[in-house]
Amino acid sequence: MGSMKLLRRTRFGDPVLRLQTRSLTYEEILSPETQELIQNMRYTVEKKRYGVGLAAPQVGKSLAISVIGIKATPTRPNLKPFDATIINPAIVETFGKRTGLWEGCISCGVGNDVLYAKALRYKKVRVRWQDERTRSHEAVFEGIVAHVLQHEIDHLNGVLFVDRVRDNKTMITIAEYKKHYLPKAH
Repeated sequence: MGSMKLLRRTRFGDPVLRLQTRSLTYEEILSPETQELIQNMRYTVEKKRYGVGLAAPQVGKSLAISVIGIKATPTRPNLKPFDATIINPAIVETFGKRTGLWEGCISCGVGNDVLYAKALRYKKVRVRWQDERTRSHEAVFEGIVAHVLQHEIDHLNGVLFVDRVRDNKTMITIAEYKKHYLPKAH
């Protein structure tokens, strides 16, 4: 495997973001090309200060792969780290009703101009997926992990977070979100 590289992200409006992705076979998951893609996706998420996930369509590949790299950020310093590669994922059960949770997308804006809005998400979900070694998993997630998983799995189904926004009046930039919704530092 060569050196890792930052991947160029697709932007809202790129047709690949609206496609249903293709599931991968065991052989495809284990292929050098897929393993290199996963490593580069992980590296790209790691290097983005606020990014917590990246789906293959966001780097121009219509494949059912997403990497999640939840880490503490300046705006969310108490987040517990969570790292996973989810391949061919499915939400197999949801709990309760959906509520509006703030989110943005690194395919929609740059820096302080990233679009942010309240998207409808379940607080708790059961997800089934394969990892980068083809092992099957099924687990229940809640909180930020459940939120990010839903966003990433939506990407693999051609759904963008703006499709989940019921009240368009919640749409703001990340700069305005920080100004109005984050506690002020003293």
